[in-house]
Amino acid sequence: MSAKQVSILLVGIGGYGNTHVNELLRAYDDSDIRPVIAGVVDVYPEKSNHYQALQELNVPFYTTMEEFYAHHRADLAVISTPIQFHCKQTCLALANGSSVLCEKPIAATVQEVRQMMEARDRSGKFVAIGFDWSFTPQIQQLKQDVMSGLFGKPVRLKTVVLWRRTDSYFSSGWKGRQKSDQGEWILDSVAHNATSHYLHNMFYILGSKTDESLRLQSVEAELYRANPIENFDTCAVRVQGEGGVEVLFYATHAVSQNFGPSFCYEFEKAVITYTSGQNGNRIEAAFQDGTVKVYEARKASKLRTCIQAAASGEAGIPCGLEAAYAEVLCTNGMLSSMPDIHSFPVESIRRDEEIGYTWVEGLKEALLDSYHRWSLPSELGYEWAAKGNRTELGNYRAYVG
Repeated sequence: MSAKQVSILLVGIGGYGNTHVNELLRAYDDSDIRPVIAGVVDVYPEKSNHYQALQELNVPFYTTMEEFYAHHRADLAVISTPIQFHCKQTCLALANGSSVLCEKPIAATVQEVRQMMEARDRSGKFVAIGFDWSFTPQIQQLKQDVMSGLFGKPVRLKTVVLWRRTDSYFSSGWKGRQKSDQGEWILDSVAHNATSHYLHNMFYILGSKTDESLRLQSVEAELYRANPIENFDTCAVRVQGEGGVEVLFYATHAVSQNFGPSFCYEFEKAVITYTSGQNGNRIEAAFQDGTVKVYEARKASKLRTCIQAAASGEAGIPCGLEAAYAEVLCTNGMLSSMPDIHSFPVESIRRDEEIGYTWVEGLKEALLDSYHRWSLPSELGYEWAAKGNRTELGNYRAYVG
């Protein structure tokens, strides 16, 4: 029996898009599926590490998706472009008969997500969102155990991610920006891009179905910045979810040393913990009776999952638009909670000119202190801290800025 061919359009092959190209250029061992790159859409494809290899395969290059679809079709479009393009490009791919793997986050605003949901429903295709952990056996097993009631009801969850970013990171033209030069919402931030995986994961494992997340009720955010950007590079957030569960999230790009991700999920019958780099990146659930259940880290491919779904015609996508929606709702609500982002005091901001990054003295310690004490910095009396307003999310329909 001949292998089923799955045609793939790659939209954006620089940056993270290189990862998908690299995987497709390696031989697949699925005897019944043969992925074929039908085309590439990228304004500057020559910047990709794999430009030469794609040329040698005679892959056609286009600068717009409209140009590609005028000459070709694709079973799956893989979108790895800046946030402000996700909605339009996903809707365009769906309208042309392609299912979609769109990199995280879904889009800038909740109203864009609903537009994407409507386009998906009209097309009959699927849209997957590339939150890596959601596609792994490790997280899927944990989520199934949560849904089965193994740990009892969730009580409170917290995550901390302290990741330094250099000047070059913010020089891309869209990182750290709220709007594009054309007036499109971007809303790129530490929470809505680099560390969004871990914010999403707390909501995701609490969803009542495999492809759903926790329903959010309110958010209270403290947003700060040290870098000369439009949006925030530091946040401390409290979210209230359905059933009274509390979710806390701490993240920054303005530190000199990295830490995390690290999390602690408290349930009635167990406490689930994880710290990056420790115990082989295992997740451990410690029960009140002293027993421990271990979730080993195992690699998985979101791209392969989507290729298989496109080949079979059966979605089976663990993380689609509904599952990833809570992260967008939360980050929109965060900006509504504190629309005027607070700058750190000038006297606490430090520079490393050799490497090229900005950091805040004492910030790492303050965020870890807040994390360990299940509190926000303003509640612990830090002089630079400012309290955000409580924003209700139950009927939150649009982010308008």
